[in-house]
Amino acid sequence: MIIYQVDPKHIDVIWSYVNFFLSKVLERGLGEVQLEDVKNWIKNKRQQLWLFLDEKESRIVGACTTEIIIYPNKRHLRIQLVGAEDNKLNMWMEEWTPVAKEFCKQNKLSRIEVIAQRDGWIRLLKDKGYNKYYTVLVKEMKDD
Repeated sequence: MIIYQVDPKHIDVIWSYVNFFLSKVLERGLGEVQLEDVKNWIKNKRQQLWLFLDEKESRIVGACTTEIIIYPNKRHLRIQLVGAEDNKLNMWMEEWTPVAKEFCKQNKLSRIEVIAQRDGWIRLLKDKGYNKYYTVLVKEMKDD
């Protein structure tokens, strides 16, 4: 598998090949972000788009977005959305790690963070050196 960072000026060309992967992830969200928002953030360089390419089959099998988060004392790379074909996430993580390390080094980022919607990410990333530091819980403000 090849991990490739898309140049923002190519987003309009590549978007129809990756929007399916990202829209699947957004369906599990709370509607605070739409697919068009993500596309604009990538085009405006607020986020980065990464493709997972199956070199044997010469096709895209997944996509990921990241964002550089600047805290007062640290700079992190936050993995925002990850969508892939079934059984491709483990392969993606193996290939992603050295690419992400290099990207962090080039951009002076001290950590990679993941805010996951599913506990499955904890199991997937535990043996890759990721640790659970916090959990985000959400309550809808409705008339109770």
